[in-house]
Amino acid sequence: MFRIVLTEGIVGGFKPATVRRRVEIEGDENGGVIINITPKSKGEDDIVLRGVLTSQQVGAFVNDTKTILTGLPTENPMGGQDIYGFDTSIEFYSDGFEWRNGGPEGCGGEESEFSPTPQQKALFQELVQKIISISEQYAIQSVQ
Repeated sequence: MFRIVLTEGIVGGFKPATVRRRVEIEGDENGGVIINITPKSKGEDDIVLRGVLTSQQVGAFVNDTKTILTGLPTENPMGGQDIYGFDTSIEFYSDGFEWRNGGPEGCGGEESEFSPTPQQKALFQELVQKIISISEQYAIQSVQ
């Protein structure tokens, strides 16, 4: 079993964070389901797209994602600072391995004791783009 959640719009300030997109991918070795949610303005329905990934797509994607995340730091304290600086978080859960980054949701952010190198920031950004690309490629069926 695995679960990946990407959220764009994680950093708040005087106002809470404003989520611009949420991508959820979950499944197992037999395949996965991908959901791409774009929140709309208050009173409007969110745009929700859904798709399916095959077992071959899932296997390579989950293994590559886990390999990349294993080498990337997360902030400490959790949620105190957006250490990657992209206003984006990734949550990854698979076979006992968990990785999650975040950012301050309000005014009280704390500086993290860990910082990524420029190379680690580039790897994180590449992974973000890969997740978004997969969601745009495969989550194509509108859900009401």
